Amino acid sequence: NLEPSEEITKTLVDTLSDGAVLSFGLESADSVVHEANWLNCDASQLKSAIRLINKYGSARGERGLPKLLPGLNFIAGLNGETSITYQKNLDLLHEIRNENLLLRRINIRQVEGEGFQEIPEHEFSKFKQSVRDDIDAPLLEELFPKGEVLKQVHWESHNGRTRLPVHLNQPHIGEEIRGKSGITFGRQIGAYPILIGAEYLIPLETTSDIVVTGHGARSITGVECSMNHDTISEKQLSAIPGIGAKSAWKLIGERVKQKRKDATKSFPNAKSWFDSTGITWQDDFEIFFAE
Repeated sequence: NLEPSEEITKTLVDTLSDGAVLSFGLESADSVVHEANWLNCDASQLKSAIRLINKYGSARGERGLPKLLPGLNFIAGLNGETSITYQKNLDLLHEIRNENLLLRRINIRQVEGEGFQEIPEHEFSKFKQSVRDDIDAPLLEELFPKGEVLKQVHWESHNGRTRLPVHLNQPHIGEEIRGKSGITFGRQIGAYPILIGAEYLIPLETTSDIVVTGHGARSITGVECSMNHDTISEKQLSAIPGIGAKSAWKLIGERVKQKRKDATKSFPNAKSWFDSTGITWQDDFEIFFAE
């Protein structure tokens, strides 16, 4: 009877912030492993739960994230495991994806402690790589599609993913670095937040809305929304898909020429700036510029 679970799921979707994750410790899709290790959840039960969560949780919330999605944990090295186990795990993941069901994260670990069997390294490595290439990569693009707006990204570090004590000091938090050369990393607040990289400097300890522009192995790239066309830098312009460095420099040069004629004047909007420079305006550019 799924009725109680359905009501609980709807309550979670209604009350949690978007981007929430419910992780399932399936550990193995192999029934032999399931019985040998007294595991609680089998593949059939898992799929029922994943369908239920997707039914109510896959819609996007205020910050651009699916409201509630399942996560899935596998453990390698459990008793009863064979090389066939990894194929069964992979088959299960393909069955889930063939139903167009979403998973926020897939965690693959090795068992810890004594009393367990050796892990076949070749099969284990092959399984992990297949999951990353065939399951995780397409999921990442579906969960965070290009053009999607993600709101309230908190900027954490510069030129490296690790947040350091120096990042709380000048110049890292100063407005004067905005748009200069470098990389800024940030995340939204939530469960297992995706790492977001912007290909220019943004003051740390600030928050922005961004547009997804690309995908890494386990991260995404983005560009801020609603930038001021009168102050946007060459690096910020170059990061916008469809512009590139050459066009960015032409735009900056055109803006400089106008300021030399009259420092008090600005182009009325980004489109007029592009038109004056002879660069074709695309409707996709609009979201990156303030009105």
